[in-house]
Formats: sequence, C-alpha cells, structure tokens
Amino acid sequence: MRSIPLVRALVATMLAIVLGLLAPGALGHPRFSATALVKIDARGEFSLTLSHDALAFALDETPADIADAPMFEFLDATETTQAQTFLAGRDRFQSLFVLNADGRRVDVEILEAPTVESLRDWRRANGDRRLPVRMIIIARATLPQGSRGVSIAFPKVLGDVIVTIERPNDEPLGLPLRPGESTPPLEWRSASAGDAAGQGPGDGSGGGNGARGLQTPVRQLSALDVAWRYAWLGFTHIIPGGPDHGLFVLGLFLLSPRLKSLVWQITAFTIAHSVTLTLTTLHIFALQSRIVETTIAASIAFIAVENLATTKVHAWRPVVAFVFGLLHGMGFASALGEVGLPTGQLVAGLVSFNVGVECGHLGVLAAAFLMVGWWRDKPWYRSRVVIPASLAIGSIATFWMVQRALGPG
Repeated sequence: MRSIPLVRALVATMLAIVLGLLAPGALGHPRFSATALVKIDARGEFSLTLSHDALAFALDETPADIADAPMFEFLDATETTQAQTFLAGRDRFQSLFVLNADGRRVDVEILEAPTVESLRDWRRANGDRRLPVRMIIIARATLPQGSRGVSIAFPKVLGDVIVTIERPNDEPLGLPLRPGESTPPLEWRSASAGDAAGQGPGDGSGGGNGARGLQTPVRQLSALDVAWRYAWLGFTHIIPGGPDHGLFVLGLFLLSPRLKSLVWQITAFTIAHSVTLTLTTLHIFALQSRIVETTIAASIAFIAVENLATTKVHAWRPVVAFVFGLLHGMGFASALGEVGLPTGQLVAGLVSFNVGVECGHLGVLAAAFLMVGWWRDKPWYRSRVVIPASLAIGSIATFWMVQRALGPG
C-alpha cells in the first residue's frame, strides 16, 4: 500500500516532535515566571522589588531554557567567580531595565541584588543544591515632577515577568509581561511644590488631602486586555512551556478512536485541573512541588502504558483523567502560585489563565489531528501510530519521573 510509507513518515515526524520536547521538559528545576512589585507614591518615589531566578539571570540565560548543569557548575565555582558573575548580572540589569516618564528614561538606583553572601544565606535556608535559586533585586528612582505617563520594561532574558503596580487611590494593577515587553503607558501626575508641602492642589489653601490630591485618576487597562494577557500566559504554559501537560493530552488522544470519547476525557481533565488550579492559587490547598511534578510525570507514563495494554477506551478512563487532572491543576498553579494576583483582577486572572491553558490543550489536539487523525479508522493505525508514539511518550515520562523524584531539592 502506498499509504503505508506516508503513515510511517507522519509517525516519524510525530515522534521527532515528541522527542524534541524532551529538551525543555527535562529540566530538573521547575519553571516559573519572575514576579515584580512596583510602588509609586504620591510624590513620585518609585520602588521595585523583583523576585527572579538569580542563577539563570547571572548566567544570562532565560529560566525556561537553561539546564541544571551550568547552574550546578556556578554553585561549585569559587566565590571570586560567583562574585564577578553576580556583579555582571547587576550591571546588566542596571543597563537593560527601562523606566520611562513621558518617554524619557529615568535613572534607577539598585539597592540590593544577589551576592555571594545572599547566595550563601539562601542555600543554608533552602538546601545546598536546590534549584531554582529565587532571589530579589530591589531598586528605586524618583520620577520627574510634572511627568504624566510612566512605563517600565524588564530585561528580555528574565523571560515572563508578572508585575503588580501599586499607586495611591487605585486598585493594584496586575500585568503579565512577555519577555522584553514594556507596560502600557500609565497616566500619572507628580506633586507640585505646593502639594509637596501638604497643601491641596490648585488653591494653596492646605484644605485638601495631600496624598489624594497629588494624583489624577489612573487610566485602567480594559478587562479584555487584562484577560488576554493572562490567557496568553496560560497558553504559553502549555505551548511551548509545558511539554509534560501536552504529552498527557496527546496520550489521551492516541487511544480514543472517536471524538465523543475524547471530549469526555478532556472535559473531566479540564474540570479537575480548574478546581485544583483555583484552590492552589488561592493558597487553600497545596502539595510539595516535587511530589506534584513527579506524580504528573507518573500520570503520563500511566496513560502511555494503558495505551499499550488495551485497544479500547474503558468507561472508567474519564475518571482516571479527572484524578490526574487534579494533580495537573497543581502544576498549572506553579505559574501563578507566587504572583499574588491583585484583588481586582483575581477572578479575571484565574479564569483567563484557565482559558489559555485549554487553548493550549486544543492546540496540541489540533496538531495531532492534522498529523495522524485522518487515518484513525485504518486497521494499521494502532501498530503504526499508537504503539510507537505511546512507547516514546512513556519513555520520556519515565525519565522525567525518575529525574524529578531523585533530583536535588
């Protein structure tokens, strides 16, 4: 049959893609977004506290891409080498972090950044070989009087940054930023000389509330814009940032010959991870990261083995998808767990992130359908597609499971 070579070529392509996912997925340390708290007071005093993967940034690598080996090499280096590398990272942040007021760059003073001493303290508190090493950068600046618009941009190498911006008389604004992306211009007006002395704006009578009168109402981003940003964060947590979650969905796809059966499984999986995503993000329930990540890998291996052991979807498989979905939801929450979503955007952030995750799952399923879905009714579909693909998925998942169970930290 002429179709057999075509199927073999498609399977080979599919396996190459699956195996290509091994590189980012094989990281022993969990992936997380940098988080930043920005405060601007009524007189224009700007402060920044950035929590980030200190070793990845010091080595000028994005957290999602760097492997464990160079970070362990850094931890084993001499303190002189560590000090020089941290200093280079500090200088890099100083030059690449951008604070603009009315389009003009404002100088920023770094008050605190990772050092050999702070690394030593972190290792004593968290474990000598634990990754990632999450540390902070603290900086401050003074915005020019009379400025009306403020925007900030973080170094691209930090990867995703989720920033919370606090200003007087406004709800904190939470924004996920893509690598190197600048915040939209935020309207702001500095204090006049009279306001700085505590007088009300305009009349100099002193009868107004100084802090309240110093700032005009801030232009809030639309709910749609905020929702889109969190949805995009959820999508990229699957494609390309979540190969383990994607492989689980792909494993469900391989054995299900009919769309209706697949829909039931995906629906159960979605409901379950939505529940635990919400509970974990709200700090109502949580498990240790190593347990969650190891069990996620085990769930992928289980689905792969089941694909090899049976030729049909049993009635209880949606229940299995639901149970494993509870665990995957905790894994999704790692992308939001330390963000501290502002109260005003809490619901929008959670719902939109979930929508983005589901769009990522649909993207995986769409790719699978385009590659092999046309031949799912053929008698050779199982031998040529299901078995080799499930073997590849199961092998990768087993590797992840052992690595996450035995890895440092």
